[in-house]
Amino acid sequence: MSATNPRDEYEALNHAVDRLVRRIPWADEAGVRIMVAEEVAALGDARLRHFIPAMVEARVLRRLRAPGPLDIAV
Repeated sequence: MSATNPRDEYEALNHAVDRLVRRIPWADEAGVRIMVAEEVAALGDARLRHFIPAMVEARVLRRLRAPGPLDIAV
C-alpha cells in the first residue's frame, strides 16, 4: 500500500483519511470516514474517477475547518 502510488480509488481514499486525521488532531477517524463516504456518494456520478480521492479530501478538509458544529449524517 503506497501513499504515492495507490492501486485503486479505495486505497487512495484510505490514505486521504489517514492524512486528514493527522492534519486535524481533534477529528476522530470514524467521523472522517463517514464524511469521506458522504463526499464519495455526492460525487458518485463523476465520469472521471481519477481525481475523486483528491476532490473528496479537499471537500472533507473544508468541512472540518468550517466554523460551527460538524455536519455528519449518522
